[in-house]
Amino acid sequence: MRILVTGGAGYIGSHTCLELLESGYELTAIDNLNNSKQESLRRVEHLTGKSLDFYKADLLDTAALSAAFAAHPVDAVIHFAAYKAVGESVAKPLEYYQNNVAGTINLLQVMREHGCKNLVYSSSCTVYGQAKEVPITEESPTAAAESPYGWTKLMTEQIMRDLYKSDPTWNIILLRYFNPVGAHPSGEIGEDPTGIPNNLLPYITQVAVGRLQELKVYGGDYPTPDGTGIRDYIHVVDLA
Repeated sequence: MRILVTGGAGYIGSHTCLELLESGYELTAIDNLNNSKQESLRRVEHLTGKSLDFYKADLLDTAALSAAFAAHPVDAVIHFAAYKAVGESVAKPLEYYQNNVAGTINLLQVMREHGCKNLVYSSSCTVYGQAKEVPITEESPTAAAESPYGWTKLMTEQIMRDLYKSDPTWNIILLRYFNPVGAHPSGEIGEDPTGIPNNLLPYITQVAVGRLQELKVYGGDYPTPDGTGIRDYIHVVDLA
């Protein structure tokens, strides 16, 4: 069985590729390498002693996507590729809608053309908005998004629901997770953003090793006992 992973060279994608190879799956990884490095996939191959097929391609490039599907018939797709910085999405909403929404539509069309209708979609906890009740479960209602990034996830989930209603032969899982942290026990792969980190843990580690000068803490008026923010985290290997 062959799995195609979009965003395969990224933080979560590379850990997922490793787990899939170790579980015996054949693997195709697609990534445009805008915020990732192919080196992570080379390390995955080294750690597992197995090879995968890599295509440097953008989801908006229909021809490149089709070529990847045609070269190696795909049974299922795990879709991680997306822009993910909340703050940046506010400054660049059109880029986020084009990449995250239009890119996903393009992927779905190529999947349909090649007879692949099994999909795990990397959504986000942002679809819950400011939840009125905690803990949040899979049955918790979604809410209006608070950023263009959040809206891209809500919109894409709705597109997939509509697709399933029109053709129930699709199998689609919406994976809503919170903040992934950590790295593979080998230390060979982990979160190493090419620019300034958008997530807390890599920011802390870059300050610790001297790449960045200081850690800035934003906000002291959250509705918490001491006014500081509270976040839920999941280890990236557990997620993969």
